[in-house]
Amino acid sequence: MKLKIGIVLCFFIQIMAVAQTDKNVIDEIIGTVGNRIILKSDLEYALQGYKYQMGLFTLENEDELRCAILEQLIFQKLLVNQAELDSIVVTDAQINERIDYNMRMQIAQMGGNIKKLEEAYGKTLSEIKIDSRDLVKDEFLIDQMQYKLTQNINITYQEVKEYFESIPYDSLPVIPLEYELSQIVKTPIISEIEKIEVKNRLEEIRSRVLRGESFKTFARLYSEDPASAAKGGEIGFVSRGELFSEFELAAFTLRPGEISPVVETQAGFHIIQMIERRGDQINVAHILIKPKPSAEEMMQSKNYLDSIYKILKDTKMPFDSAAMRYSDDPSKINGGVIVNPYNLSYTFTEDQLDKSILYAINNLIAGEFSQVVPMITDDGNQAYRIIYVKAKHAAHKANLIDDYEKIKNVALEQKKQKALLKWAINKVKITHIKVKEQYQDCDFFEKFGIITK
Repeated sequence: MKLKIGIVLCFFIQIMAVAQTDKNVIDEIIGTVGNRIILKSDLEYALQGYKYQMGLFTLENEDELRCAILEQLIFQKLLVNQAELDSIVVTDAQINERIDYNMRMQIAQMGGNIKKLEEAYGKTLSEIKIDSRDLVKDEFLIDQMQYKLTQNINITYQEVKEYFESIPYDSLPVIPLEYELSQIVKTPIISEIEKIEVKNRLEEIRSRVLRGESFKTFARLYSEDPASAAKGGEIGFVSRGELFSEFELAAFTLRPGEISPVVETQAGFHIIQMIERRGDQINVAHILIKPKPSAEEMMQSKNYLDSIYKILKDTKMPFDSAAMRYSDDPSKINGGVIVNPYNLSYTFTEDQLDKSILYAINNLIAGEFSQVVPMITDDGNQAYRIIYVKAKHAAHKANLIDDYEKIKNVALEQKKQKALLKWAINKVKITHIKVKEQYQDCDFFEKFGIITK
């Protein structure tokens, strides 16, 4: 396979957005896979999506890439066809959840401006969601079918070794500089007076909305949830288990148009307005206001960590022991180790680290720790921390000793891809597939034995 299996549908949101700006594609059926069709627009919009993703306007190998994408489209139709034969079920709740997530991501990429998204698609948000349903359903079917076909594939050390030794030395990738980091965090205590003031502000807003003023306007003006504030507080359809339990408890008891009392969660204080309910899914709007620590409380937290810094310097206390004893962050359970959210590993490349962290550890070597530095927690709260450089791996050519897990993951993925390709070749033999003869120069025709028409 020239492209990683699944690339086309992974791009579908970007593809659709770009596609709306191109009115020159004259649509036609260019292929069939079982009872599934492939449209010329599917192929051309996917190509545009790839260019958009890569920031390209022209490609020297455009015909080759078009063939590679067509190969992937055929493969995906095979997977969807098989998933339906195997009676793999995708629920409406799963589809709605994925669509809402995709929309939230796209809106965020456009600065929280729904109108920009609608202009890019040339449709309203509701129309976009409706038009996305079949694509999202197919995406689920493809994911589940690929998992079903590869879930029992494992790899041995010998196979990893053979894979690594098959790579010419000059082609071995350079592993960039990587860090392993730990932290001790102190979050300022927020006074009860501040919490009361925030609750009073929300009570006043709630009263004004109940008297007829616009909930959406207040959300845009005052809500501290940037993802929803620009949409008048609306968060889109969600299912049980996706939100803070206190938020859900209040939200699921509301009827359309009703507004909850003030609700406290880990994120802060909210008032919630029910927009629509569909079974176990709800679409609500909310206004979030976060209590802020006072300057005095911030200084107390910094002073506390300054004292911990002195203990670390003077007593040579192990950093992981200090983290378990003194840190406020959940990472204290693991001695303060910071997990990379991009891949759930314990290592970070420089481009995966916040600039404030890079600045703090810039001149540190393994075994050293930073001064006390400010931070924003995952909950959006102000805090302070000390960052410890647990390990610092210099840039180097990939090798089996230092990079075994990385090489293993790549080798395992390649093994899965080979298994999927073998499955596809066998499946083509018993599936009715035809493709327009104008694409017969694509090399996968001979590989799969596909008929042209």
